[in-house]
Amino acid sequence: MEFYIKHIYPWLINLSSFSFSIPLLVGILLINKRSSLIFSLLLLYTSFIGLIEITGQLTVYLGTGNNHWIQHLYTPIEYVLLSMVYYYSFRSRPIRFAILLGIAGISVFSVSSVVWGQDITQMNSMPRMVAGALLIALAVLYFYRTANKPRFTYLDRDPMFILSSGIIFYQAGTAMAFSMFNAALAESYDAARICLSIIVVLNILFRIILMLALKRAP
Repeated sequence: MEFYIKHIYPWLINLSSFSFSIPLLVGILLINKRSSLIFSLLLLYTSFIGLIEITGQLTVYLGTGNNHWIQHLYTPIEYVLLSMVYYYSFRSRPIRFAILLGIAGISVFSVSSVVWGQDITQMNSMPRMVAGALLIALAVLYFYRTANKPRFTYLDRDPMFILSSGIIFYQAGTAMAFSMFNAALAESYDAARICLSIIVVLNILFRIILMLALKRAP
């Protein structure tokens, strides 16, 4: 465990922090070859991830003792951006209305969580879990629509199918780690690092999937 914490964990953290450059670079290279709204929203989402990662690195460089406040901003904005991708992918008015209600609900819940729940110096585990569950629901709903109205001969060419697969994989995989983080941090820094290890590995894999979705976007 000591070897992992001293040698492997810092390497994983750095790799995760800069993994946003993979989809961002691909998106920039394709920006003149893609014109769809889905591509633009995914590139905006990727750029936002990059901004958050750079902000996190800057707080570390400045010696900030706690930067969990970043996650309190990241969670609702991430949910808004990904939800808007699904909003423009669905044509059903009830589904679109439900997506807008979800955006409003997550925004209110994230703010209320800071005011009455988890302090801004703590990981916002509850808003993240709720937002993750709603994103998984949107991904499953897209799968259901695709199964009933198949439009793609090869699903790996559908950017929304790729993105939805990544969302289910990432959100389901990190849910337990986020829910346990504050309790683990109260136990010890090493216990918290184990939770973060799960998150950073899935971060890297999700951003590779995001890169594939950008490449498949029309």
